[in-house]
Amino acid sequence: MTTVLDHIPPRGTDDNVLGRVRALVPEIMARAAEGEAARAVPQEIVSALRAAGVFRMALPKAWGGEQFGLTESAEVVREVARADGSTGWTVQVASMAWAFIRGLPRETLENKVFANGADLMLRGAVAPKGRATPVAGGYRISGRWPLASGPFTPDWMLAGFLTEGSAPLPDGRPDIRVALIRPDQVTFLDTWDAVGLRATQSNDFTMDDVFVPEQDTGPLFGENNIPAPLYGLPYSPTGASHDAVIIGALDGALDDLAELAASKRPAFNPRVLLGENPVFQENFAELQLRAAALAALSQRTTEGVMKRALAGETPTRFEWLSYTGSTQHIHHEGIRILNEIMTLSGSSGLYGASALQRRWRDIRCVSQHVVGNNGAIRAFGAFLSGQS
Repeated sequence: MTTVLDHIPPRGTDDNVLGRVRALVPEIMARAAEGEAARAVPQEIVSALRAAGVFRMALPKAWGGEQFGLTESAEVVREVARADGSTGWTVQVASMAWAFIRGLPRETLENKVFANGADLMLRGAVAPKGRATPVAGGYRISGRWPLASGPFTPDWMLAGFLTEGSAPLPDGRPDIRVALIRPDQVTFLDTWDAVGLRATQSNDFTMDDVFVPEQDTGPLFGENNIPAPLYGLPYSPTGASHDAVIIGALDGALDDLAELAASKRPAFNPRVLLGENPVFQENFAELQLRAAALAALSQRTTEGVMKRALAGETPTRFEWLSYTGSTQHIHHEGIRILNEIMTLSGSSGLYGASALQRRWRDIRCVSQHVVGNNGAIRAFGAFLSGQS
């Protein structure tokens, strides 16, 4: 019997992560509706993506990873998101979440987490919803964390927490720490029944008085013990992969609209195709260019901060705020573009079985994420205005 793994090309000219992912795209697209109905990306798809190397693509070569930079990783995420938003989100969140554990001790990372290679699945939530009591050798942690995306059984869980009585950091931020724990120490709750990204299983999870050794925890801010350039960037470097989900879903929606233009006949003018309408043509072209502009903006700002990382330097204030502000803009402009795509599609995009409808809901869901609503544009504007 042929399985999705058989779609991964043999070693040759396309034997790289992006080439292997492109070979899986038809299967991802074909099973997107199935995943949405089951509220989980099919396990065969997840396994094939793992075999293709997407979940190790941002990890250091020294630990068995591909050591992609932000631009290369985003290219892979965009390709997957073009096929299906939920699958694209799964790839971006599981491949980039390692950035949140970079403050754990190097010995823990090398000798415990990655001792047997980098083909690992990480799931969890960095929001400091846990409360930790210091005890001999570590902490006892309890709490409930929302939005732990991952339609798979993880190798490790990540949980943000605050320690009882901890003082704020010098810049006023809370001293958030993260714990790395085994999945059998948490309880998942079936809470994810959302409008968009339905197949991501972004459920809540809980822990009740779980002991976590000190060496399995670390600060969220300020330290890096992962030997790859992108992890030296300021918190958080994951904006490019978030951009890629939005941009990839827009790519797919524009593909859907082009297909519709070649086949749909308006109800009150059935003698012509939708694509023959001059007004449609002009609006469609404008949407294509606006989406391309978002992709170019993301690439430019991402390349700027990644160039600094490769040189072992810290991005300038302008470069970093351009990067984070662009991410917020891409989230907001992406939903505006998709709204206009839906308008052009007429009644076709209203049905639940429509791929366009699914993409619209997925982008709407992604645009709600804190990364797209973190005040980054305001901070950029303050900087441009000469304010601190």
